[in-house]
Amino acid sequence: MSENEKKELTKKEIYDVIEDLTKKGKTTAEIGLHLKQKFGVKNVLETTGKKIGKVQAELGLKKDKLPDELLYLIKKSVKLIKHKEENKKDMTAKRGYQKTVSKIKRLRKHYINKKKIDSNWRYSDDSAKLLVK
Repeated sequence: MSENEKKELTKKEIYDVIEDLTKKGKTTAEIGLHLKQKFGVKNVLETTGKKIGKVQAELGLKKDKLPDELLYLIKKSVKLIKHKEENKKDMTAKRGYQKTVSKIKRLRKHYINKKKIDSNWRYSDDSAKLLVK
């Protein structure tokens, strides 16, 4: 099927694709990219009236209580922790870790103000390692 032959997906078909990809463990960004590349859906919000995360929540597929941006930063910090343990003299990695933790803490404040996460949620290296597993 060429790019000009791509047919418009209905709302139900988009929901089905989102459900299928979520069950396969794809992130919302990966789902959006897949819909754009494979089906030509430029914007899920315009087509369905909802963002991908809202569609996942509506279908009961959203397991994480933390927003995607925060989870991404936590995963990044865990990678940097492992790297620092293996490379003790890598000061650039240490600085990268410090900047990532700073971003996590700023984002935490933002999400607490927006009431997207619980006000007593705290970041720690140990809890981050458990969260990523």
